[in-house]
This record gives sequence, structure tokens and C-alpha cells, in this order.
Amino acid sequence: MELLNKSVLITGAGGFIGLHVVRLFSENNWEITAVVHKNIPDELKTLNNVKIIQADITDKHVLSQITQQPDVVVHVAGLASDIGSDALFKKINFETVKTFSRLAKIKFIYISSTDVYGIKDFSGEDEDTLPFADKPINPYPKYKIESEKWIRTNLDKNYYVIIRPADVWGEGDKTLESRVVDFLKSSPFIVHFGKWKGKNRWPLADVESVAKAIYVCANTDDFNGEAINIIDEKFTTIDEFYRDIAKKHFPNKRFRTIMLPFWTGYILGIISTSLSNLLKLRQPIFDPSHYAIYHVSSNLDFSCEKMKKVLEYYLTKESCFKKILPDIG
Repeated sequence: MELLNKSVLITGAGGFIGLHVVRLFSENNWEITAVVHKNIPDELKTLNNVKIIQADITDKHVLSQITQQPDVVVHVAGLASDIGSDALFKKINFETVKTFSRLAKIKFIYISSTDVYGIKDFSGEDEDTLPFADKPINPYPKYKIESEKWIRTNLDKNYYVIIRPADVWGEGDKTLESRVVDFLKSSPFIVHFGKWKGKNRWPLADVESVAKAIYVCANTDDFNGEAINIIDEKFTTIDEFYRDIAKKHFPNKRFRTIMLPFWTGYILGIISTSLSNLLKLRQPIFDPSHYAIYHVSSNLDFSCEKMKKVLEYYLTKESCFKKILPDIG
């Protein structure tokens, strides 16, 4: 049986992933503290058992607004971008982990990324065989790696779970899909760079799978101390991904495909990233950025076997919660 009166604090609760996570915990009668930075979604205000705190997670006074220690902390908030200064990523994506990781009574769930493995060709390797990237080419994976290392060094393995989503998509996505839409608006072509010619895997992760994995890990100790990749079982190529979005948003527009060598995209990426950083933008001035060119030109094919085990827990709820968190009080 599930325990009653469980409490969770969720950072980034106003964002794409965070809102889905809040929704799932609310449906299962958890007491929720939702930390939102700026815009509070209307839906968030209507969900049951939700207390909203509007705060900057980098503000040293944010903890003073949290009046009760939660049983579980789910740290979703962070800066996810191709561009930006090292100092900004360190402040948002690393220092806040130290702040929120010790706040939970029972468990800390950290949302990392499959980008910690680096952006290169993979062929089904799993969490236990893939090492971290030696030299991350962007501050985003750099501080995801540093955060994971800090967690494993400073927290008991029974206290944390690390969730590593690939490229998250689904209802309410205003980042991944909209970026492709913006590109297709101004281009009559679907462009592929490098040797794969659009046949490389685009590592999609359904936001519902991310939320369910987080929920399961909050309710059972079976995955404590582990890192779990979240990536759809379906193999989707980058060409299929672009064409699905094109068909959805531009049903009457026909897109030709062109293939270009990797070095042409690399030059464009360097220009885009340099200008974007110079102008201190939060998103690239145009695509591809330096980081994005590696993404769209690599076969990012990770194993999802561990995720399948987690989702089996969710589907068979009775067995899922036999090994439940210890009673509170």
C-alpha cells in the first residue's frame, strides 16, 4: 500500500518537465511544494495539494520560503541551452544542486541528461558501460557531470537517484519542437550534415516517461544510487523527426532534403555560437549552433533497458510499491 501524507518539493515546476511531474504527484495525492522562477502556469494554480513558491533557485534566501522539510526533493530546474557562459551554467546547474540536495528527509532525485556521455556515435550502450565525456564541448553537460560527481561523492547512495533524459518531447513542449518549426519556417530544405545523412538516431524521451520514472523512484528504494537513461524504445532518425514536425505544422509545404559535409555545419555552428554569446542571448541566434551540429550529426543510440524496468513498476502498481519508502513520523 502507498503511504499517506507524503510530501515532495519540485524545482522548475513551471517548466515543461516540471509541470508534468507536479501533475503526476498531484494526481496521487502528494503534498507538493512547487518552486517556480518567473511565469506560473495557470494549470499549476488549479492542481490539488500544491503550494507555489515563486523564487530564483540561485537566491541564497530561497530556502527561507520553505517552511516544512519535504520527504522527497525533485530537482528539475536548470539552464538547458546550447550557449551561455561557463559561470552562468555553474551558478544555475551546479551550485543549486548543493543547495537542494540536502533538503529532503528521505530522497533526492536529480534530473541530469544523457549529454553527460558526450555527443558522438553510440550503439546501444547502457548506464553501467558508458563513461562520462572526457572533454565536454559545452558548459551544459560539463556541470551535469560535475553535479553527478558531487552527488555520488557527498550523498549516501540510498538517498539519491539520477534521471538522465535524452531530448524530451511531448504535450506542452515549447523548446525542442518549436526550434525545429522556427527553422522550417525559413527553409525550403531539411538539411543533414555528415556521414549519417539523416539516418542517425534522434534520442527522443517522452516527457510522460520522464515524469513516471521520477514518480516511481520517489516511491521505491529499488533504484537508489542508480542513474537511469530515459529514451523512447522507438528508434527515430533525425530525418523522421524533422519530417514528422514538418507534416504536423506545414502539411501543404513540401521540403526537399539536402546533404552537406560536416565541416559546413561546423563553421555555421561556430559563427552562431560566437555571435549568440557575444550578444548574451539565451538561445542561438540561428541553427545549427556549435553544440547542435554534433547533436544532429551523431547516432545517439542509448540503451533504455533500465528505464523499461522502472516503467514496468509504474504499470504494475501493486508490485511497484511493495518496497515502499519507510513510514514517516
